[in-house]
Amino acid sequence: MKMPHASGHASPEPIPALRIIVADDDRRMREFYQEVLSRMGHVVVGVAADGRELVAACLEAEADLVVTDIRMPELDGIEAAHIVSEHRDLPFLFVSAYYDDSLIDQASKVFSYGYLVKPIKQQDLATTIPVAMRRFWER
Repeated sequence: MKMPHASGHASPEPIPALRIIVADDDRRMREFYQEVLSRMGHVVVGVAADGRELVAACLEAEADLVVTDIRMPELDGIEAAHIVSEHRDLPFLFVSAYYDDSLIDQASKVFSYGYLVKPIKQQDLATTIPVAMRRFWER
């Protein structure tokens, strides 16, 4: 059931709990994602510290969404997404410490359903994930 906003428009249904893979070369960010996404009701089904681990996690785990840093060792998040997209149909939410038009352009060419610039907060994920998932489901 859609709940009306103060403006009188109906708000969309909340999204269900998701199975999410997270990737970042910074341990603190991986811990942040695990804590915050769990608090939001999602399940982290894979954790990766570099692009190769990300590819392996995406091919092994059943996931609904991938949240990944772009600049990581081995393979960057965009390169990893290209490889994964050859095998799986998964939406990617890219995170970077840099606002860079060329990175945004590269990310937009491979299953990108969002781009966040660090530092990020729980509220950033809480607003971006539902929009990304609805776009993915409605395509």
